[in-house]
Amino acid sequence: MTAPHYRKAPPGLLADEFFLAGIDDMTGEQRLEPQALAVGLAAALIGELLLTRHMVIEDGKLRVADVAVPDALQERVRLWVRKDHSVVLAKDWLLVLVGRDITTLVRHRMLAAGKVVRTTRKRLLRKPLELYVPPSLSTAAAAGVRIAGTLNVPRALSTSDLLLAGLLRATGRDREVLSHCGPEVHDELDRQLRENLCPSAVQLVDTTTEVLVTAAVTPLF
Repeated sequence: MTAPHYRKAPPGLLADEFFLAGIDDMTGEQRLEPQALAVGLAAALIGELLLTRHMVIEDGKLRVADVAVPDALQERVRLWVRKDHSVVLAKDWLLVLVGRDITTLVRHRMLAAGKVVRTTRKRLLRKPLELYVPPSLSTAAAAGVRIAGTLNVPRALSTSDLLLAGLLRATGRDREVLSHCGPEVHDELDRQLRENLCPSAVQLVDTTTEVLVTAAVTPLF
């Protein structure tokens, strides 16, 4: 796949925002079950490459452009997909990325960028809990507040925020992030997901949902 219509744009950091949106902004704990977090981050990394037109999903198959990406983690994923012809389907690539510990790779990118710091919390008679939290916990709620506020107006979400909202829904995190919202906000999100997402993004959200349903993953909240 070539990218004749490739337009240079800042690399989307959808996976970083997805990770932050999973953090409890009161305790700093990650509220997504580990498998849901890993699958969601894998989907968000692919989503970053969809947003910059380095990948598309067609009939469930993940196709990759031969144009390099500035972001090191995005480029790593792009090269994995480009060089490995034994895996074709997007749903299988989600599982491959989970198997390659995509959660740790995203955390490392965020640590390097100063978006999170690593800390431990002592627990009585239990192993200390390792946390990756933003310098200000209010940052964890920022994406949800932004998405809810835009939907409440209502206005169209940006492509990145709409895809983020779709992945939060696929992993069940939307129930907590939008728990303070009325039914009209959820209805508006349904409408925008149905009408405004591009075909590749729709397939990505549906594929993420399918993988998690198959794995019988349930939220922690």
